[in-house]
Amino acid sequence: MNPWPSLAPYGKTLSLSGGELFYYDSGNSAAVKPTVLLIHGLGDEADTWRHIFPLLSGAGYRVIAPDLPGFGRSWWKGRISMRGHCRAVMRLMIMTGAASAENPAVLAGSSLGAGIAEMIAGKRPNLVKGLILLDGCFPFPYKIDRGLFLLGLPFIGKGWYRSFRSDHEAAWKSLYPYYGNLDGMSGADKEFLRERVIARVESPHQERGYFATLRSMNVFVPFGRRAVTRMMQTFPGKILILWGEKDRVFSPKKTALFRSLRPDADFTLIAGAGHLPHQEKPDVCAAEILRFLQGD
Repeated sequence: MNPWPSLAPYGKTLSLSGGELFYYDSGNSAAVKPTVLLIHGLGDEADTWRHIFPLLSGAGYRVIAPDLPGFGRSWWKGRISMRGHCRAVMRLMIMTGAASAENPAVLAGSSLGAGIAEMIAGKRPNLVKGLILLDGCFPFPYKIDRGLFLLGLPFIGKGWYRSFRSDHEAAWKSLYPYYGNLDGMSGADKEFLRERVIARVESPHQERGYFATLRSMNVFVPFGRRAVTRMMQTFPGKILILWGEKDRVFSPKKTALFRSLRPDADFTLIAGAGHLPHQEKPDVCAAEILRFLQGD
């Protein structure tokens, strides 16, 4: 899987007990500012932050964006799960010096990545100064998602996934629900996204990462909600919620429970964006993130 060209010079790998974790790292900032760690969602990779990464690093922040275990270029032999993703990201934070008790990091997560960011903040609040949640948060009003449940069944989910290997046009069209206006994105973006989704569905290792994470998520969401609720009630840091106005995957209305739990959280709707506002409206998202970071 080829990186977005401007991100390629920042690519690194970290050897962990379960495999090789790939990540982009802009390097240490000159000023004493928190590192911003960007966590992608289910079926995505670090390149989802391709437009946000340079805007934050250009403002003087160290920015790190990993491929979670089993996704993108993070080749993984060990077990893959939501808790495993949390452990891998925490090891990355510590081993790269991205977070410490003296200079905690800010975690930004997209969709499932938002939940992973929350879990890390709850487990290691001394390492996390703030949370930025993009189109994802725990807890939310829970109702069994029939589609996700069926996808978690091996014969149904894997059959669906593998069908894209013989129909790349269908793989491309599967991206449409995640965007407010996919056709309105730049030609370079559309070409990159097409190449990326084809590389993803052709990859057995990414297939494993996707379904292992999906099964873990289907168990965690109904049974881990209370733990995350307690974590978010006691997390001492600041929280920013950014949400695509046209999100058809996870409605903005689902933030109501979280916002009642944390009325101090800053909430902004991103006009015209779908489930991935950092891709469709990166300038707006980056401006909101920098406002949040510089608000101390």
